[in-house]
Amino acid sequence: MEHSKSHNMEIFKKESFQSFLLALGLLLLAITAQRCSLSFMLTSSNKVLKPLIVADSLQNANLKSLLADSIPKLKTLNIQYQTAQEIKTYYKDLAVSYYVNYYAFSICSILFTTLLTIAIFLVVNKGWQTSQLILKTFLLTTVVLSSIYYFLPNVLNNKENLQKNSDKVKAFQKIQSDILIFSNKYNQADKEKLDSALTSNYEQIILNFDFITTIDNSKLNSNPQDLLKSIKP
Repeated sequence: MEHSKSHNMEIFKKESFQSFLLALGLLLLAITAQRCSLSFMLTSSNKVLKPLIVADSLQNANLKSLLADSIPKLKTLNIQYQTAQEIKTYYKDLAVSYYVNYYAFSICSILFTTLLTIAIFLVVNKGWQTSQLILKTFLLTTVVLSSIYYFLPNVLNNKENLQKNSDKVKAFQKIQSDILIFSNKYNQADKEKLDSALTSNYEQIILNFDFITTIDNSKLNSNPQDLLKSIKP
């Protein structure tokens, strides 16, 4: 029994095992930081978007009161409005997803780039050959993690995809606003104008509908590993 305890203590004292624990700890730190950042920003986004959700419900109620008549073409106008609403919600959810991930990747990138800078400073002082294994592990692990969080938002085009999906939300909101404006002015004498409005709405929905998500591998031109050039062998 004593021999077993002594053997376990020897394992804990080994630098290779300590280095493994350090790498594992940094990985767990990355997972925790990313999950906490995602959770925080998702909660914040829901609070920020709450007035827009209320505005949508008010718009919907307003349209129902304006299109109280039951003629088929007015029902079609209402269907167009609801179609634009569903597509707008789709783009809004995509934009929020890109936004919260962009925020989480940015926080993690700042964290591990800072740790990488500290690791480089420590290794430069001692030199790579004379540095302990645990210090080398600290450096290499932070290189990997900082590179991952540097590449992810760039390759996944978070910023660009966020902007494009936000523009689509605005486009479908405009379609809804145009329907509300027309509905407010509509009267039974505007049969031709109603046909024209329906056609225009369909054209705008078709024109603006798209699946916007791009990945750009050309962004892999530079990365935090460039900092390693400052290390003297």
